Amino acid sequence: MRALRLTISCLLLVALVAVPGCNDGSDGSAQGGSSSGGEDVGGGSSGSSGSSGSSGSSRDLPDSDLESEADRSRPPAGGGTTGSTGSAGTPPAGGAGTGGATAGGSPSGESPWGRPEAETGTPLPPRRPMNATARSAYQSGLRAAAQGNDDQARQEFQRALSADSNAYKAAYNLGVLADRAGNESQAIQFYERALAIQADYERAILGIARIHLRRGDTGQAVSFVRPLAERWVRNLHVQAVYGDVLVAANRPEEAITAARSALRRDERFVPAMVVLVKANLRLGRTELAESILDQAIQTDANVAELHYLRARMHQEQGNLSSALQSYERAIQLEPSYTEARMALGLQQLASGNYEQALAQFRAAASLAPTLAAVRLALGDAYRATKNWQAAKAEFDRVLEMEPRNAEVHFNLGLMYQEAAENFPGMTKLDAYRRAVTELNRYRELMGPRLARNDQSQAFLEELARMIEREQRAQEREAARIQREQERAAREAAGGTGQ
Repeated sequence: MRALRLTISCLLLVALVAVPGCNDGSDGSAQGGSSSGGEDVGGGSSGSSGSSGSSGSSRDLPDSDLESEADRSRPPAGGGTTGSTGSAGTPPAGGAGTGGATAGGSPSGESPWGRPEAETGTPLPPRRPMNATARSAYQSGLRAAAQGNDDQARQEFQRALSADSNAYKAAYNLGVLADRAGNESQAIQFYERALAIQADYERAILGIARIHLRRGDTGQAVSFVRPLAERWVRNLHVQAVYGDVLVAANRPEEAITAARSALRRDERFVPAMVVLVKANLRLGRTELAESILDQAIQTDANVAELHYLRARMHQEQGNLSSALQSYERAIQLEPSYTEARMALGLQQLASGNYEQALAQFRAAASLAPTLAAVRLALGDAYRATKNWQAAKAEFDRVLEMEPRNAEVHFNLGLMYQEAAENFPGMTKLDAYRRAVTELNRYRELMGPRLARNDQSQAFLEELARMIEREQRAQEREAARIQREQERAAREAAGGTGQ
């Protein structure tokens, strides 16, 4: 069975993910206790929605995430232990990321990043909690969303925003729901409204940037985030989002600079370490990226993004067993981690574990129902399990979302070829001919992107032989039937049939 013609680097995923550490029942004030400070962006990890190129990770931007009522505090102005070395006596990850720091820092004990910058930059605007009426509606919205009732959630978040015009989280969550439903323009409007209320709100910044990247406009994404990162230098999550956008735009050196900006304030700030890992992977510095990743995991082993990145590295190194374990760990930490589920499912599909792959793709489809890449993967898993009608339904959804998607025609071609006369309402010859039509449409849509050794040509040649054999078989069968009919006619007329 041929594996799904889909790579993680081509996925532009939007997921609604749980946020570890958010306590829905609090009053929405800042929560402490994190060495990095701040609410986690994208379920506690810096993920992506851009392609990864050679980096081995496509998660260059955090996932879209419904915000719970109690986000954790933003990074403090000065961050953490700026004058100390990293965990276990190692130099800060930021130093490793650029090759500019030495272990142990300067002889005076000062941080290898230089003097602390705790008091520099524009003070961050306060984040006001919602009033009681808005809070009640907001909590109802979160419960409805958790139950999969997006319409009810949308109504409750709108009610919260009406009850409190400063309820920026309600505006943001309305944007997430619009984004998940495929209404990008409306999503941007709600994200912008959240930013108008809370000018340094990293989640809304992220949401808008991700849409620009999904549209393929990396320049617009960078232009949007840069001035916000320059203004809100004390918000380390904004710096990490900027770094992630730069990685997605294939500007890794600038991403490293952005990550260092955050690490100068808190050298244990894991989202900035994640940016360094991905930027160095882009630059081909695999060993350095692995070193930073190891240190980031030592700092906080409960960040799903770190295990996802480790899985991607293991996969590229051919260590599939370890890759699967790391993908599974990422999903354990963040059950709604769409890309980890997709990556795990693709590996399971390639290794013949079709039912397990199907389970992962079903979960991913529930998280990102309007994403064509997820539907394509789900359809291929149904094809692998010979559920032809379910596969066809998913492929039809892909065509509705992206009428010029070439890949879906390739997969349809394989489905008809494999199903043959078992596809409802088709003969073997009908199915083979339909497979040829789909594969030719795939080649037409691919155009100049089609590789000289593309598999479709081999499939078309095989189908031509299969069609010829089937036609001959049908001709032989027709001749046999005709002979029997003639013999029966002779016998009926009293002939011997000899």
